[in-house]
Amino acid sequence: MNLFWLLLFGIAIGTLSGMLGIGGGILLIPGLMLLFGFSQTEAQGTSLAAMIPPIGLFAALVYYRAGHVQVPVAGMIALGFAVGAYFGAHLVPYVPIAVLRVGFGILLLYLGFLFVLSPAGKSSAALPAGVAAVVATMFAFVLRRNRRLSAADPPPEYHI
Repeated sequence: MNLFWLLLFGIAIGTLSGMLGIGGGILLIPGLMLLFGFSQTEAQGTSLAAMIPPIGLFAALVYYRAGHVQVPVAGMIALGFAVGAYFGAHLVPYVPIAVLRVGFGILLLYLGFLFVLSPAGKSSAALPAGVAAVVATMFAFVLRRNRRLSAADPPPEYHI
């Protein structure tokens, strides 16, 4: 894998993330899969690992200095994100790759349509319901799959 192209890819994603205030994973995960041949789980893990220092520190600091960060809100979201990411990472080995890909794609499509069709500056009450629907569907697949595993079978291995 060419390190130059990975660096250039990171610069492009970082620039868009800094400009648009989007989570890099929305761009990193599909990019790693489509451009560099990563599996869904490899792309997810690599995306999370890559975003820890640059997104969390430098871009947020620029926005903070400009007065565009609501610190208590960011703190609560960060706490929730940390808890959710921990449990989400532990659920990944139980979810079939096809379900991850379809769920991620549906979430991106839903958010894209919502973003384009919602009036500028207005929050959408439909957003939490749509995200919850995608998450609930993923949990349903996990629960269904776990029922099929016998008690003697160990869970799939994952490494942090």
